[in-house]
Amino acid sequence: MGAQGRMERRGLQGRDLRRLPPALARYRPGGVAMRSGSAESRFVSINLGAAGIAYALYRLGRSRGEHQLLMQASSWVQKAFALSSSDKAYYEAELELTPETVGRVSLFHSASGLHCVDTLVRLALGDLDGAARAAKAFIARSRGPCDNPDLTLGAASLLLGCAEIVESAGTPPLLDVTLLRKRGDELAELLATILQSESIATSNRIRFLGVAHGWAGLLFALLRWTRAARGGVQSLLAAKLDELADLAMPYEGGLCWPMHNNSLSLMTGWCHGTAGYTMLFALAHELLRAPRYAEVAALAADSAWDIRTSAGSLCCGNAGIGYAFLAAYRLTNAPVWLDRARLAAQRARHDRLTFIHRDSLYRGVLGVALFASELDRPAAAAMPLFEPVRFEDEVSA
Repeated sequence: MGAQGRMERRGLQGRDLRRLPPALARYRPGGVAMRSGSAESRFVSINLGAAGIAYALYRLGRSRGEHQLLMQASSWVQKAFALSSSDKAYYEAELELTPETVGRVSLFHSASGLHCVDTLVRLALGDLDGAARAAKAFIARSRGPCDNPDLTLGAASLLLGCAEIVESAGTPPLLDVTLLRKRGDELAELLATILQSESIATSNRIRFLGVAHGWAGLLFALLRWTRAARGGVQSLLAAKLDELADLAMPYEGGLCWPMHNNSLSLMTGWCHGTAGYTMLFALAHELLRAPRYAEVAALAADSAWDIRTSAGSLCCGNAGIGYAFLAAYRLTNAPVWLDRARLAAQRARHDRLTFIHRDSLYRGVLGVALFASELDRPAAAAMPLFEPVRFEDEVSA
């Protein structure tokens, strides 16, 4: 039975479309973004453009069980494909978005991400033949030249895409995931080879420690794939998690990590800050059940609360930090983390800079609105295309 059939069986198909928050209402049929184009109307990527809008609507449609939102997501996927013919669909030198800076195969910055979102939306709508074709296109795109391992620009991002599709296909899977599992295993082996050959503390190849471009991101992608593929956690992963945990520094009763393995500079947010580490060690605890990882995750969340920022975005600001507080809430069941997540949403809404990239999932109002919309479903909330899929109907089943 397809995902659409599952929704019908649960009595969700006939539910009236709930009123969207103003920042998301602009993406509905006839809305200002679809009617006249978004502020970044030529962009297609998940990070900055139409594919990210499609993913946000898909997430809401899945978590709320609302078919109309999934249809809106499909419309944005088609808009993204139409925009893809432009030479500037993914790149803009003035924004430092070039093949040299963001690569050609990144899940977040290239056509591989669009094919991933297309697969997810088609799965949710029950178009299994279309989903199979889209998944093959994603795999083909993922095989382009890439010598960067990191989570936002390179191989680890593609592994996140493999994990998201495999998880969303369900158990038993709605489509044949054999080729996806093979590609995921190839990417995981590539990342594991890097882990095996480098010491985190002394590596010259990868000096960043955090999620977006560093060791925490490689470890997270491997843990996410392990969870999606239902495999055992390799001892190498546990050893590297311990290496990274040992590099933490005390901060106001919590723990934080410097940006690099050869500096003491700190940053806030998900990308380089302790919010990303909260999610990493929460996932490590979920898979390994080691008390130390739960403690490190909670202490990282404490630090994320104490290191304040006025930024609002998912990537660097309060929305991403808020998702870390929800991870801490799921880990501890302590109401304080849910309260802090709500406060993070309030702070994120006051960041006027997010309006510069209104329609960017990770750097704009779109991501802030998605986070705020997930606050009343903390068990199912997840940092978009990063944390594991936990849709509400599956969490409560």
